[in-house]
Amino acid sequence: MDSCTVIFSNMGDTDTLVLKHIWEGLPNVKVVEVNNHNGPWAKKVNSAILAEKDTLILCGHGYPSGLLSPQMHGEQFLVSERNVRYIKAKRVIGIWCYASSFAKSVNLNGFFSSMFISNPIEAHINGCTRSDAATITREEILFGQRLNQLIASDTPMSEWKDKLIDQADMNIDIVRFNYKGLTYLK
Repeated sequence: MDSCTVIFSNMGDTDTLVLKHIWEGLPNVKVVEVNNHNGPWAKKVNSAILAEKDTLILCGHGYPSGLLSPQMHGEQFLVSERNVRYIKAKRVIGIWCYASSFAKSVNLNGFFSSMFISNPIEAHINGCTRSDAATITREEILFGQRLNQLIASDTPMSEWKDKLIDQADMNIDIVRFNYKGLTYLK
């Protein structure tokens, strides 16, 4: 990996804080963290996206229309159809709820999560009633660590979903739900 830029929408909750395991320890990582205290962010995010030619990681909370901003004022999304055209990176990784729906809608290639359960409320809404908060957080950390290893080893993204599923305990309801929703778009 030549370089890596992370656009990290940090809502300050456990759901997003554990995402740091995705890039922790990777070489040449530039993290653009947006939280509810460090605005305005638009120029900083857009220039970081535009500058990254190798690996771009987009993560936090989101919707099919983009990666949410944690800030209540200004633009609602850090990444949306408004600025997706700035993405030039060879490898794009989007980890937020419905990132794959967003990527499909804007013809963005890469590796993306679908609805991704990161707390008990989301688990209940999606019919996963056997996992408690501790299990959900533990499994989200494991997912981040496994994804980190795939990024670090330059494993082709087309192999990621199968490799992640092979390492996961698919008997856990939220793991099965989250991993089956992973998508590689080329």
